[in-house]
Amino acid sequence: MKRILAILLCLCLTLGVAACKPDNITYPTVIQTPGQSAEVTDSDPTDKETPTEEEPLPEEEPAADETAAELPNETTEETPAAEVPHSNPLAAETFTPSKGVPGTLSLSGKVLPGSAAVSPLTNRTIVIYTADGTPAFSYTNEKGNAVTEWQWMEQLAEEQGFILKYSIKNKAVSLKAQRTALYAGKKLSLVQMDADELGVGMTLCRSATDYIDEAVSSFGISGAILNASNQTLFAPVGNIKALWYNPALLPQETDPAAMAAANQWTVEQFKAIYNDSVSKSALPLEMEDPLAWATLSGRSPLTLLDGKLDSNLYARVTRDAFSVLRTMNEELPDFTPVPDTVYSLANNNVTMAYTAIPTAAKEVTLTFAPLPALETETPGTVTYTGTYFGLPKYETDEESAKAALTFAELWCNRYTEVLAGKLQALGIKGSTYETYTSMAENQGHLILRQPEIEEAAATYLQGLTDPLIDMDEAYSVAKSKIENIITVQNLYY
Repeated sequence: MKRILAILLCLCLTLGVAACKPDNITYPTVIQTPGQSAEVTDSDPTDKETPTEEEPLPEEEPAADETAAELPNETTEETPAAEVPHSNPLAAETFTPSKGVPGTLSLSGKVLPGSAAVSPLTNRTIVIYTADGTPAFSYTNEKGNAVTEWQWMEQLAEEQGFILKYSIKNKAVSLKAQRTALYAGKKLSLVQMDADELGVGMTLCRSATDYIDEAVSSFGISGAILNASNQTLFAPVGNIKALWYNPALLPQETDPAAMAAANQWTVEQFKAIYNDSVSKSALPLEMEDPLAWATLSGRSPLTLLDGKLDSNLYARVTRDAFSVLRTMNEELPDFTPVPDTVYSLANNNVTMAYTAIPTAAKEVTLTFAPLPALETETPGTVTYTGTYFGLPKYETDEESAKAALTFAELWCNRYTEVLAGKLQALGIKGSTYETYTSMAENQGHLILRQPEIEEAAATYLQGLTDPLIDMDEAYSVAKSKIENIITVQNLYY
């Protein structure tokens, strides 16, 4: 078996554009005060519970005199945004992940200040739908209890003095529900989306250029993702898929991280590790993302061009990269798994895995590297993953936008710290953490994934590991479908 990729493509997304409201969509239940437990609405069509009666969203923000009595700890003076420190506090050797709501990172000044003499969030209303039925992150509080993303939002609302309304959406309907709400004139503060639906998710978003200072950097907001998305997508720093590996299973004096630092980590060294791993009866590689290999061309396979979705799936540089990878795969030895054996990094029988930050395991030391480059003197690549926020395309009120983006920055900061805590559990801290985030920011590629496109390109991508597939012919079959999807989708960009 010559497989280094297992192609798992989502088949469920459709590009919903109807302006009418589907029967299975409900809008957020109003939380009367930030101090109360959040009430949420789940629009999952498989939910067996009786849906709660729908409450309309307010058409305008509550007046200050109507909410002052409800909002505890109201700020009476403007809270200035803290300057970004010279060094990253998450990279300090003494860094300990926060167990509370505020977190370690402060507001950077990335979001331009509002005109009100109070914090941009005070007395505001933040309305969001979740991207999925699972929180984007969680951490452990002082009592040892897990705090989810949604619980953190509730507690933040109480501390910051704003009203939070959120509605939990099943992933299959989330973007459809958000599109319908926006087309119906509902006030969503932000659009939330997962990495595997960015292509369609961005059709609901607008650039935040008018409301941010592009010259200001942040330790919590990924500047690389902002730049790659025309200042549209807000995401944490370090939320990437990288090549994690077990040094104990590598050949002696072989270290992908050290080679990568010297720009000597290439497919040739990768082949040597793969061959050695097979000889040790360890699974050489776990990987479920064929599009990530396309980034070795130096371009994202699905990206923006002049503000529109564009494909590099069949660009000359991509075909050249795929040609090298196809040859490499033909030269790799077969790996025969042992029956009834579970292979994983944690079980100490997988050498490399292209994945998000893995869970720490006892007696297994892991480290990271990018995917190998095609040739020396060229850096390898990683790809972005996780959850994102974007400003809704129909939001025109400046103060509402700044409040929403302030919330997005606080969310990015807390998300980034959770990721830093996971890395620390793996022994990645201090200067090594800075190496990791530098790799994420400088070698990361944003893939504007669209499940329909990946489905159409499935046979073409399978040709990377199947020598019987003519990749040129496979693309010619899929070409018109891919171009039609992009053309239709670009009507909404």
